[in-house]
Amino acid sequence: MTDYRFVMLLLMQQWSFRQIAQRARCSHATIAKAKQICEDHGFTTVADIEQLTAEDLELLFLDGRKTVSDEFVGFDLARMVKRRTGIAKAPLKVLWARYLETEAAPGQRHYSYQRFCQIVGQYVDVNQLTMRIQHVPAHTMQVDWAGQKMVVFDPITGAKTRVSIFVASLPYSGLVFAYGYGNERQPNWLDGHKRAFEYAGGVTQVVIPDNTSTASNQITKGDRAREVNQAYEEFLAYYTTAAVPTNPNAPQEKGNVEAGVKVVTHEIIQFLADRRFASLDELNAAIGQRVDFINARTPFRGNQEVSRQDLFEEHERHALLHLPEQQWQPVVWRKSKVNRDYHIEIATVKYSVPYAYAGQSVDVRIIGDQLAVMANNQIIAHPAVPDAKHVFITDVDHAPAHHRAASGLWTGAYFVRQAHKIGPATVEAIKQVLHRQRIEAQGYRTCQNILHLAKGSTEKKRLLEQACHELIVQDTGRLISYTSVKQQLAALRALATDRPTTGAARSNQRSATPLVTEPRDTRGAHLAGPDRFSLDALLQHRKDDQQDGGQR
Repeated sequence: MTDYRFVMLLLMQQWSFRQIAQRARCSHATIAKAKQICEDHGFTTVADIEQLTAEDLELLFLDGRKTVSDEFVGFDLARMVKRRTGIAKAPLKVLWARYLETEAAPGQRHYSYQRFCQIVGQYVDVNQLTMRIQHVPAHTMQVDWAGQKMVVFDPITGAKTRVSIFVASLPYSGLVFAYGYGNERQPNWLDGHKRAFEYAGGVTQVVIPDNTSTASNQITKGDRAREVNQAYEEFLAYYTTAAVPTNPNAPQEKGNVEAGVKVVTHEIIQFLADRRFASLDELNAAIGQRVDFINARTPFRGNQEVSRQDLFEEHERHALLHLPEQQWQPVVWRKSKVNRDYHIEIATVKYSVPYAYAGQSVDVRIIGDQLAVMANNQIIAHPAVPDAKHVFITDVDHAPAHHRAASGLWTGAYFVRQAHKIGPATVEAIKQVLHRQRIEAQGYRTCQNILHLAKGSTEKKRLLEQACHELIVQDTGRLISYTSVKQQLAALRALATDRPTTGAARSNQRSATPLVTEPRDTRGAHLAGPDRFSLDALLQHRKDDQQDGGQR
């Protein structure tokens, strides 16, 4: 076994390779390796070599064949490293605990956990058993949801609301970001990305999520390959970046954010577990303070007196892509059918489109306060979303020049003709509705609804005509609308219900008559033939009744 300390001492005394090989009984390659280690670590004097301990020499010259020094209990390095590979790999602490159970020879002692890890790591590096991932500054952001949730308590009812924590990290500097949401649905998923970009002050070239459904979809059933879904892709395109989802069951492809999730779990979720938060904003304010603390804490890696924030400011901030001038806003898609008044209805608001699309189905895209109506992947209308409800947004250019010449559309003349089938008061009401509109088509929907009240029976038509007549005659200044006509109809029906009928009056009279206590005269109360009801018989019966009354 080569005595590396002796070889290094001879090198410090300027012995030649041939002399050292003869004296130490080693190869020129071993001497070259010793010389290279001296140059790499700045050993220039005999004193530098003499102060090295047995553990230091073991770490410097570990080559995979020699295991450990005779002063320490040995172990099989190859077997230890094999136990660290595969799906069921054992943690180093477990392996070290099992190593401590190894019986020590007289004069030997066990390695400390830190030294044990150094020996295993050196063996892995020397034998090139791993491939280090070289991260490029500002190239990648990895994102995920933390597995452990937090809780917000309602201050009045005490009800608990579970909060999911969105986590993002930059692998090069290790900068982390966290924010809490009430659920893990797509709007919150995208908002978490937006806040992470704004926290970093820029955008990375690539975003790496896992295979969550808010990021990617399965291409075909049974196929493990996935593709980025449309909403996520459009969001990232707005920020001039792209997503590369990890393969299923391959969390190592986003190992940095897995480590970031671990840091957030320990330093934020568990650290704040004893605090009681009354709102999500209060919780996120506390999370923000802890995120700033984690990013500013030193040391960060090993013994380097540097923080995540320091590395980010020095190497990554200037390399990030610029944020867009305007913040991203969520995109909402709807489907609608163009009515015969060339309007579509979205959230109680009617928007006009070119009349040629009447009867067709269109796609509606809503971004903030902007709405785009699309047909055949082309934008055919681009109105603004109003704050009010139940209003018309009509572009005069969308209306046909002559409604009568436009087939398949409603016209004012059509509704007037339909009103004539009901009565003159209804005709006048329909004309008032049409004439008070700046654009006639904005009254078509109201006319349709009013005329629909008379559909089904003659009685409904009579009541609608009467309701329109009373609204016109009253002249209270109230505009005729579907609501006013409907309310007038309800009043007429209620009045008709409260008015007593002939049958009801007779019933009331009978109930008011006192009960007869004397026995009734039932003489002649039997069926008789037609002679009984002849004129002579009836006159004789009347005469008999008069005589009986005179006698009484």
